[in-house]
Amino acid sequence: MKKIKLAGLGVLVAVGLSACGDSEVTEKQVEKVESTDQTDKATPVKEAKPEAEAPKQLNKEVVDNENIKATLTSIEFVKDPDFDEEYYEVTYEVENKTDANITVQSDSVSADGKMVDESLLVMSQDIAPGKKADCVLTIQDYEGGELPEMKENFEMNLWVFNDDFSIEEQHKVSVEMK
Repeated sequence: MKKIKLAGLGVLVAVGLSACGDSEVTEKQVEKVESTDQTDKATPVKEAKPEAEAPKQLNKEVVDNENIKATLTSIEFVKDPDFDEEYYEVTYEVENKTDANITVQSDSVSADGKMVDESLLVMSQDIAPGKKADCVLTIQDYEGGELPEMKENFEMNLWVFNDDFSIEEQHKVSVEMK
């Protein structure tokens, strides 16, 4: 039998045919596979990835007291075509001025005057005494539903507390998106 050079898909089809009970791959079958393989090898047109939307840089100080200093640094809409995901990231830089560990979470989030379902929200960051951390609120619908509109305004409470709740604060954050 004449040796035939197989490449890529041709090898897979030949192996697949032999695994299905055909003990031999004929020259005719291989030529057909190679022919099909060549037409499929036309230079693919790749979709250009959409440019990431630039985050809205805010650097808005939310609170500066004896316990914490918190600055709302950015709000960003992220569209990731590779994973077919869309979500918002709201980022705060928070400094723990106390001598205890604190936790920072979100509470009562609304966008454009409408409350956001808590199942769409993820934010919980522990911060050691004297340290800073980026606290990121992610607003994402993991079940493929619609995200809230965020064209006019964004509001939430930044909830800060420690283990024994001797420190417990809520700070209202309000941002105009226009």
